[in-house]
Amino acid sequence: MTLPETTNQRRQWLIRTGRYMLLGGLSVLSLNLIDRALRGECVRSESPCQSCELFKACELSKAAEARRATTEGNAS
Repeated sequence: MTLPETTNQRRQWLIRTGRYMLLGGLSVLSLNLIDRALRGECVRSESPCQSCELFKACELSKAAEARRATTEGNAS
């Protein structure tokens, strides 16, 4: 092997490695976004609304769902 062939092979290896790293990063990011979308955009398993000071007066849909779940849990 001559010097230019070795340099070319090394360059091709670096390009392939970079492509695979980029593909892996995009895969992890997309799986994270899909997981978040399936959980209703809420990162925590329980609603963060329950720990908010404005929980009782909040009109957001997530807070209303959390209030409903809380009252249903207390009724049983």
